[in-house]
Amino acid sequence: MSGNKTAKTAENAGRRDALHQNLYDDLAFNELESSSTFTPEMAKEFFPVHREDSIDTMDGPVIIECAYPGWQAGGDHYPAVPDTKEEQSVELVESVEAGAAAVHVHPRNEARRPQWEDPELLAEILDPVFEECGEVVTTSQTWTTGPHADYVTATEKLLRLGEGNKYCQGSVVLPIGLFGAGTYHSPSSIKEGVRFFGENGIKPVFQLYDTHVLYDLKHRLFDKEEMNEDSHMLNLYLGAHHAQTTNNDPWSYLNVISSIYNTRETIEDSIVGVNPGGRNWLPTLILGLLAGANVVRVGIEDAYWKYPHRDEVIQKNSEVIELAVEFAEMLGRRVITDPDEAREFLGMEYTSPR
Repeated sequence: MSGNKTAKTAENAGRRDALHQNLYDDLAFNELESSSTFTPEMAKEFFPVHREDSIDTMDGPVIIECAYPGWQAGGDHYPAVPDTKEEQSVELVESVEAGAAAVHVHPRNEARRPQWEDPELLAEILDPVFEECGEVVTTSQTWTTGPHADYVTATEKLLRLGEGNKYCQGSVVLPIGLFGAGTYHSPSSIKEGVRFFGENGIKPVFQLYDTHVLYDLKHRLFDKEEMNEDSHMLNLYLGAHHAQTTNNDPWSYLNVISSIYNTRETIEDSIVGVNPGGRNWLPTLILGLLAGANVVRVGIEDAYWKYPHRDEVIQKNSEVIELAVEFAEMLGRRVITDPDEAREFLGMEYTSPR
């Protein structure tokens, strides 16, 4: 009984093979030869990963910009915030040595208070950084308050102090129409500012707080040829201090991706930066690196918790820079640490004596 059954099974198998091979004379039935394992040839045919084209989203290099010390209260609340000018300079040096090619600084006076309208104090804090690290890229805020934001007065002082753009190679431009820090950023004051920047070798660093900012810049400045630049530096502010839009998953992640590609589609030849902040700053940073951001700005200005899911406070600004560099390199992104290469990449020129 058992022998008859075995013979019948073999006969049926033979019939199936013969049937399949005779249905179509032009087909070769050798792709799935009987084998206990795939041969290399079979694997290449059924898993043709070697034919996949490369994806260049993360192909370009990235610049790490250090945002320090910022605006937050220090002391026991946030030990990473410095108390003295010397501490600010030392931590900036350590942050540059950790991999930051650019620094965005809101200096603090001896009373521990942020001073954004004190060019002399900014220069005092940056000088030791230049002495230790060379001509790093500077991208601080240089506007001062008033009925309209004044983008010229403090910038002129910084140009005199540096005998060129040493302390203000790039300068932050806030959104048109924003009423912030007690002053109005009117279209006329911003146009005056970017014209002055262009005449003095300063790169405007436009902060995009929302999608309408991109529209305003395009139609009020770029399309009207108010700018004399080959490329525009546009920083997406994704988590400004306590923004709720970047504290809600998965919206946080979708927002990063959509914002980067919306910016690139809207403004040709744009240099896109991501400024992550808030509780979700670390995933936002990583999403920016994955989506090909050209610049990522990290530091204690906008971050407090080290991780989104753990109540662990950042202890040093340089540890945030180290994390950013580590993640970038893990993802295959080359980090630009040479300031001259960074300036060339950003379309900047250093105009001060070296």
